[in-house]
Amino acid sequence: MLLLAGGSWYQAWATPPYRYIDEQAHVGYVLSLQRGHLPTIDSPIDSADGGAALRERLAAEPARRRDVWVANNPPLAYVVALPSATATRALGVVGGPLLGLRLANVAATAGAVALSYLLGRDLSRGDRTVGVSTAALVALLPHVGFVAALGFNDGIALLATTGVLRALVALLNSTREIDANAAGVPHIRWGGGGRGALVLGVWCAAVAAVRPMGLAFAAAAGLLGLIGTWGRTAVLPTVARLGGPTVVLAGWWYARNVARYGDATGSEALFDKFLREPSGSIWSKLRDDTIWESAFRTIATRRTDAPLASDPVVWFRVAEVLAVAGVAATVVLVVLGRPDHGDQPAVAAALPPLPARAWAAVGALSAVPVVLTAQHAAGGGNPHPRYLLPAVPVLAAALATALVRLAGRVATAVVLAGLAVLTAVQARASIRDLADHPLAGPGSALASPAGPTWVQALGVAAAAVGLLLVLASVLGVVPPSRTDPTSGRGQDPGGA
Repeated sequence: MLLLAGGSWYQAWATPPYRYIDEQAHVGYVLSLQRGHLPTIDSPIDSADGGAALRERLAAEPARRRDVWVANNPPLAYVVALPSATATRALGVVGGPLLGLRLANVAATAGAVALSYLLGRDLSRGDRTVGVSTAALVALLPHVGFVAALGFNDGIALLATTGVLRALVALLNSTREIDANAAGVPHIRWGGGGRGALVLGVWCAAVAAVRPMGLAFAAAAGLLGLIGTWGRTAVLPTVARLGGPTVVLAGWWYARNVARYGDATGSEALFDKFLREPSGSIWSKLRDDTIWESAFRTIATRRTDAPLASDPVVWFRVAEVLAVAGVAATVVLVVLGRPDHGDQPAVAAALPPLPARAWAAVGALSAVPVVLTAQHAAGGGNPHPRYLLPAVPVLAAALATALVRLAGRVATAVVLAGLAVLTAVQARASIRDLADHPLAGPGSALASPAGPTWVQALGVAAAAVGLLLVLASVLGVVPPSRTDPTSGRGQDPGGA
């Protein structure tokens, strides 16, 4: 968490206000909530209360970009950001409420990193080294740190989607105990299904209440949870636990969108507003290698969507090989580690088999952002790499599992250190590029960093400390226990 929070803190203060176009609309949403109003995609941004930087930014924009065009999103992310945005606005910080929104995004992404640790640990049957490595990979990816530092809702969305992934794994990994009935016949008694389904349902409600793409992610997770617990719990109570929180927390919003825009997401109205036209089918976008290659290269080796002249292609090729090899190796580990039959483990208890059912579920759920991004592109939208971030913790867990189990601690630490160097170089080069290509002339708030150098340096120092702690943990200097004490041998953990 410290590693991500420090790096993104630096970027949040080093990036000039409103340098990235969507920030003005997200801040407009927050300003509307501060006045006690729910905006629409045609509500004008309240530039009077947003500060000089926002007024200057809006003055150079066409009319359609002076509205809160992100108001098709549910309000949860903006409600969460209200306290920090109100504080930075009251303190007169450059950018006003924008800095509060950026810092809320940083905090939420740090929370997603913490949940990534739990996800990696649970997918490896309690191996905390895998958990630490998973979290570190997520925190060190250059595009994750960049998106975390912006005044968007992606950080809170990533927190919610990672919570869904972890809750789904916890539900499917619910322990089962082998008992004998009165006649002496063995039978299985499952534990934790009801509570686990409710926890997953609450996380699904949270992700659906952050952004429209989250509704499909929540629905898919609920379906996978229902399938994974079929025969273990009563169907109707499980459906109520999985879907009830979403209906209560977010159902009203999507009904409102249908009434106002004609569809639950408001996508068609937005495409019309920005004069976008369909550009193919979902299938054609899924087959378009340029979209996915560019997205992977951006997430793994670039800070921003736009490449820098100094981007070396070798970084991308190394990342590509590591990702493919890591996923393939983990698939093999999952398949070979499955019980041969019944409850007989296929590998030694010191290295427990990976939970096949949980891995299959999160793998399937990770495909949802890919399909949604293809659908968005087919409708005329931009396939931003950040839309794929919900799948990143699963990819990180796969790579971490392969590295720790097959390559060892030293090799894992080398990969993490190399990624840290790459991210530091790219972040610094990108910040310098912003200074070399300002949006406005000298003296403008849009041309200067959002905070002084010493505030930025606090983030760099925190990130350095976080990296040292991560490497110490992976190398065993700060020894994590191999498995959690709850994963006792008296129970069969299921998941096969």
